[in-house]
Amino acid sequence: MAMEVLIRLYDLTSSQPLLDALSVAATSRDDAPVVPRFKGAAGPRAESFVELHQGGMVLGRCGINVQGPGTVGDCEVAAVIAPEERTSMRWLLVHVALERLQWLGYAYAMMEVSEFADDFPPALRQATWWIPDSTQRKSAAARDDKSLEWADLFIDFRTWTPTSTPTSLTINGRDLWVRRPEASEELLIVDWVRETFGGGWASEIHRSFSRDPISSVIVVDRNKELPSKDRLLGFLAYDTARLGMLSTIALVPEVRGRDWSLVTALTEECLREARASGMTYAVLGGVGNARLAALRTFSALWTIPGSCPGIFGRGVRN
Repeated sequence: MAMEVLIRLYDLTSSQPLLDALSVAATSRDDAPVVPRFKGAAGPRAESFVELHQGGMVLGRCGINVQGPGTVGDCEVAAVIAPEERTSMRWLLVHVALERLQWLGYAYAMMEVSEFADDFPPALRQATWWIPDSTQRKSAAARDDKSLEWADLFIDFRTWTPTSTPTSLTINGRDLWVRRPEASEELLIVDWVRETFGGGWASEIHRSFSRDPISSVIVVDRNKELPSKDRLLGFLAYDTARLGMLSTIALVPEVRGRDWSLVTALTEECLREARASGMTYAVLGGVGNARLAALRTFSALWTIPGSCPGIFGRGVRN
């Protein structure tokens, strides 16, 4: 029986020692090192593949983004590889493919493996989470990991069913609209985020405008009599901190914690946009105090073990 796993790419050890060891063994036979080569369409979401070459010979290849963005597909090992070396060659191909996804900007990768893969290498196993059956309706507490102060959350779009949460709602007498921003709003929104939430999040929302379509969702007060920046109440972005990830939810204090329906509408609209962009799964980054409430609201969410501190806390902050 096969199962799917999620690999924390930021916890992945380098494949270079394995490639060096293989090159040492190979040079004794062919006097040529083993080197990876990447081929296929350009772009971080495009289907491509990695090959291992020794001189003019291809030792094997492994697909990237074949089952969707941020996935590693089947690996083919060349017939010239001895039977006793085929398994280790396959895992080396997987390892190099995972590193390629990390280089492309992903924090996680998903792949299918045997449920009881005794040959699953320790270098990959230590960064691996075996994805539970997302059709199981377990309680929020059962889908959480209480040992983590904050964590990333996984959602499988193949089994997620959006609700009928409206994008227009009224909270505390204010008529609000959850929508994708317009290109003409970029400078206004980036300045507002910098002033309200700081430079880190301003950098993320700025990056969302470089995507086509724009990869963020904002909360806007419909009252046009208000000053422009007073009409902006929150945002959520995807493919900014890393590909395949949603940023942390940002709401101004006057609406934060007042009505969970706003968080639900903002999150669900961003998830809809992310899924429409072609993503197979998504990761909500750095969820802390509101994690259990999010898990209760979205039954398809799971806390990712080992995801704290994850990718956050590594950058230089102003």
